[in-house]
Amino acid sequence: MKLRQLVYFNTVIRHGFNISEAAKALFTSQPGVSRQLQELADELGVELFQHQGKRLVGLTAVGKEIDGLAALILHEVPRIRDVADAHASGQRGDLVVVASRHVAATKRHEAIIGLRKEMPALEVRICEEEPRYAAGMLRAGEAHLGVLAEPTERHGDLIDLPIDEWRLRVAPHDHALCAANEITLEILAPYSLCSDARTAVSRQIIAEAFRQKGIPDPIDFSLGSSMSILQYVEEGAGVGSIGAAAFKPAEHPGLCKIDVSHLFRPLKTGVVLPRKARPPRYLYRFLRTLDPSLDTTIIEEARAAR
Repeated sequence: MKLRQLVYFNTVIRHGFNISEAAKALFTSQPGVSRQLQELADELGVELFQHQGKRLVGLTAVGKEIDGLAALILHEVPRIRDVADAHASGQRGDLVVVASRHVAATKRHEAIIGLRKEMPALEVRICEEEPRYAAGMLRAGEAHLGVLAEPTERHGDLIDLPIDEWRLRVAPHDHALCAANEITLEILAPYSLCSDARTAVSRQIIAEAFRQKGIPDPIDFSLGSSMSILQYVEEGAGVGSIGAAAFKPAEHPGLCKIDVSHLFRPLKTGVVLPRKARPPRYLYRFLRTLDPSLDTTIIEEARAAR
């Protein structure tokens, strides 16, 4: 049974069982109306109308009962549309993001705050999971998107939109590294380093670069967030390694930033979406804030590609 069939059924009744008038009201043909009514009767297995020859003259007993139910259903259709529109626009609804810890944390925070300012009724939840578990949540519809550290598995039912996150070093302004003309791994090695937890991919990238040079990595402090790293550096614990987006000079006037992009590869972040799910409109706003390159065209092309 289709909603259109109930609309045609109801419209014919409201126009005094005149199929010609009903067809005009529906902007369709008389045969089209007759076909929809016949398909509805065939599917229900009952006769809905009383006939005099080819003319409809009234409703059967069961037709009257179905008319009452159909009217109730059609009365709720605008409310259904209102609910759908409210969720699609972000006036209501939720956004669930499954993310790897440490990955694009500052950008995620900024995107969430910006979205909530635009849409205060929107509920946003962040679930921190490893990529292998995150994929299962996305498939099951438990999350709208993933922001994951270098997802290695490729799945036909998920799309992966890569973005790069560059890391930098921060140190107090009076630190020797702030005055150095050239930064090498050998120059960095003697100084204690505050970095992410041992399991974080960003931490592994640092260790990998030093290992390839045969130099022990200088990481002495493994911390849970960029904010903690910055706090330790400000208190003189060492040099910090954070994502470039996490450092706001105005908020940390006592620190200088040190470009090390020539020494360490960027952290590859995957923005992962279910291929077949219809994203709510506010998801596109969130992604544009996360990375301006993720516009609607890029996302839709990725969803359509195989």
